[in-house]
Amino acid sequence: MMKQRILRISFVGILAFGLLLGGQILYRTNWVNGQLAQNSRQISGVISAQITAENGQKVLEVTTNHVQNLEKVGQQLETLAGENPIRLKDQRTPELERLMAKMEFPLQEGITQGNFTQMEETLQQQATQARVDLELSMNSEGIYVNLTQGQAQLLEVIERPGQGKFLPSRSQ
Repeated sequence: MMKQRILRISFVGILAFGLLLGGQILYRTNWVNGQLAQNSRQISGVISAQITAENGQKVLEVTTNHVQNLEKVGQQLETLAGENPIRLKDQRTPELERLMAKMEFPLQEGITQGNFTQMEETLQQQATQARVDLELSMNSEGIYVNLTQGQAQLLEVIERPGQGKFLPSRSQ
């Protein structure tokens, strides 16, 4: 009789725990991602945003389409992401990736030497030679690079050391 009672109490406890855990999972997947999707659609150039798990870490994954002001969009996404790092997904092409790889040298040189005017001139020259539109901006948190060629677009946020808000961008 006592064993049956303990068994029933254990069963009810496990059932209650399972229901609570299931409710929490439903809340996270439906309500949190639903709110993110709704709020992200209000940001210009953002198609969708969702929290995903990447190497055991929560990441705000943002799918973009023709972002015009990456610095402003980045600030809005930081507010939306909270403590989660952000990964942008863009419409990059191999040509834009090669150009970005070439631009990495003047970018890093400008950051380390603090010669941002020369960096900007060099990047503009490289973009013009490649027939790519370059939108470059910076603030106290990082440098925002937007390369556009036709329908293709590559977005990259190069943060100052210790920020950790933006992960390297990827293709959609």
